[in-house]
Amino acid sequence: MIAGEAADLLTFRIGPARAALPLSIVREVVQAPAIVEVPGSHSQVAGVTLRAGVAVPVYDLLIHTPLWARPEEMAVAPGRRSSAQHLIVCGFGEVLVGLLGEQTDFLEGSAPPETTTRSETIRPEYLRGHLRSGAEEVALLDPAKLFASLGVPDGGRPPATEDEGEEDPAGR
Repeated sequence: MIAGEAADLLTFRIGPARAALPLSIVREVVQAPAIVEVPGSHSQVAGVTLRAGVAVPVYDLLIHTPLWARPEEMAVAPGRRSSAQHLIVCGFGEVLVGLLGEQTDFLEGSAPPETTTRSETIRPEYLRGHLRSGAEEVALLDPAKLFASLGVPDGGRPPATEDEGEEDPAGR
């Protein structure tokens, strides 16, 4: 999305916040998919789900404390997940990423977002701007910064390699 241009967006609720992502990165929205927990994973990882035979990591943004301006207000009891009923599957480069959300909606040809990154709930470094949908303020998330904070590999960068072309998972 280019600053100053109207864009189609997918809006959704994460706890108290209404957020949006560019529709261009959304692959599908699924209601209440089966999610398998992954023991030993980070707290914001809800688990994995299968979509068209591909394992997709699923993140619970309500638990992802770096996202929130006041994370103590977002506290969810240990071992608990948000009650979100939708899985938003996004494409980030060649990687699929699942985000939990609720009250998903399509916002067609929305007005260009205000470039201010003020927010009472979401930290400004994760925002591209704000817009209004009816009486509600919607935070336009910056997918690159959001996915990087979740540990999702940058889809635009070739993998690092060690000797003889072996991939280096540490990125050295």
